[in-house]
Amino acid sequence: MTDTIFALSSGAPPAAIAVVRISGPAAADALRHLAGRPTPERRAVAATLRDGAGSVLDRALVLWLPGPNTATGEDTVELHLHGGRAVVAAVSSALEA
Repeated sequence: MTDTIFALSSGAPPAAIAVVRISGPAAADALRHLAGRPTPERRAVAATLRDGAGSVLDRALVLWLPGPNTATGEDTVELHLHGGRAVVAAVSSALEA
């Protein structure tokens, strides 16, 4: 598969926490775009997520899970966000760009 996809993998907002998963060959690039820096493999780290204009979207826990040792075999990123509708929508919009 050559596509990189993302989706909300937790319950619908509003919620305490929203988990967005990114999967595919550009998952690491998406994480660097949002977090502005690489993150260690398989370790939850706090990161400030920003959109392309540099506006803060959220302070989140992020996990970088390189393939092939993931459930899908692909590179995967998990974003553990605050679960408000506005945060989830803003992060989704940033990923679509």
